[in-house]
Amino acid sequence: MSHQHSYAIFQGERILSHYLSSYIYNRPKQTNIKLKVVKNNFHYVAKTFHGLEEVLERELIGLGARNTRILKEAVSFDGDKALMYAANFRCRTALQILRHVTSFSFNSENEFSKIISEIRWEQYIKPEQVMCVAASTDNSYQGQNRNIEMKTKEAVQERYRSIYGLKPGYSSNHYDLQITIHIEDDICIVSANSSGDSLNKRGYLISDTGKSYNEILAAGAVILSGWDQKSDFFDPICGSGTLLVEAAMIANNIPCGTYRKDFSFKHWKDFDPYLLQKVMEEGFNEQTEADIQIIGSDPSKENIDSAIENIRSAKLHKDIFLSNTQLEELDPEIDKPGLVMTQLPVALDPENNEAELSLYEKIGDNLKRKFTGFQLWMLCSDEDALKQINLKSIRKIDLSRGQATFHLEKFELSEDSIREEENEVTETN
Repeated sequence: MSHQHSYAIFQGERILSHYLSSYIYNRPKQTNIKLKVVKNNFHYVAKTFHGLEEVLERELIGLGARNTRILKEAVSFDGDKALMYAANFRCRTALQILRHVTSFSFNSENEFSKIISEIRWEQYIKPEQVMCVAASTDNSYQGQNRNIEMKTKEAVQERYRSIYGLKPGYSSNHYDLQITIHIEDDICIVSANSSGDSLNKRGYLISDTGKSYNEILAAGAVILSGWDQKSDFFDPICGSGTLLVEAAMIANNIPCGTYRKDFSFKHWKDFDPYLLQKVMEEGFNEQTEADIQIIGSDPSKENIDSAIENIRSAKLHKDIFLSNTQLEELDPEIDKPGLVMTQLPVALDPENNEAELSLYEKIGDNLKRKFTGFQLWMLCSDEDALKQINLKSIRKIDLSRGQATFHLEKFELSEDSIREEENEVTETN
C-alpha cells in the first residue's frame, strides 16, 4: 500500500497543510536554534554557473575546503571563517558564498514563522542594522517567493523587537545581512549570504558598453580553455576589456577580490578584520609576474576607450596592450602562436541578419588567415551565431545560470583547415 507524500506551501494567505513522509534533517527541539559550529567549522554553499562547478570545486579545494560536493549550479563545502573570507576574496568562479544556518521541515505557516523566529539572528547583526530576505523554491513552490520573504522578514523583526524593543531596517539594495531561504524536497534551507552583491562585481569595471559578459563567465571561459598562462593571449573584439582583465589577473595570480571594497561578512558581529587582513596578505603574496603579452583590439573606438578605463581601474595598463583595429587589418604581431579568445559582439536577428552574417563571416575569415596555429575559443549567447563563423568546431561547452545560456566553443585554426577551404574553392570553380 503506497503512502501519499505532500508538503506545506505558501499560496497567498492560504497554507495547504499535509503530512510530511520523511525528513532529511530533524529539527532540534530547543527554544533557540544555534549555529551549527564545531571548532569554528561551518557548512557553506558557493553558487556559480552550470558548467563551472568542477572549476569552482578545484578552486575551493586549493584554498583548503573540506567535504566538497558538486550541486546544481553550486558547490557545497566545509571550512572555518578564514576559508569563508578566502573563498570570497579568491574564488574567480563563485557568484556568492552562503553560510548554512539551519535546515528544517514544516507543515504550516505558523510553524515556519516560529522556527525562523527561534534562530539567533542577533549573532549576525545589531538591531540598528539592515536586513534583507531572498527566497527561492523548487517547482512545487513557484510563485510563493514573495510571501516566504515577507513571512521571514516579519519573524526575524519580531524576534529583535521582543529582545531589544527595536527591529532591523529592511532594504533589498543596501543591507548588512541577507537571509536566503530555499525550499526543496520538503526541506527549508536557511543560509546567510556572506558575499552581499554578486562576486562578479569585482570593482574594476567602471565603464561598460553593455556588450560584455560578466566577469565570472569571462574568468570561467579562460580557465576552461586550458590556457597555460605561458603563451600570449589575444582578444580581437575586446569590447570593454573584461576577458583581457580576467586573463591578466589569472596569469599574474591576482586575487579576484583585490578591487572589491565590500563583502557582507564585514558587517557581521563576528567579523575579524585581522583575520581578513591575513587572508588577503596570503593572496597577495602568491601573486606572480607573467612574462607574456596580453593584447586586445576592437574596431570600435568607443569600446577601446571603455576598455582603457577598465584596464586602468584594474591597474593593469602595463600588462595589457590595446589597439583600435578593423578586423581586416588584424595582425597578431606575436612571435609564436598563443590563445585567441573573444566573445561575439551581437546575436543573430533571424528577421534581419544580412549585416550580422557578413560580420561573422569576416571574423571567421580574418581569424583563420591571420592566426594560423593559434587556439581559438569563442563565447556567445547565440549558438546559431557561432555556426556562421565557418570554422571547424573542435569542442563545445555550455554555461548557464537560470534561463540564460552561453556557449563556449573551440575552433580549429590550422594550415590544414585553410588548405581544405582553398581546395574546396578550387574544385567549385
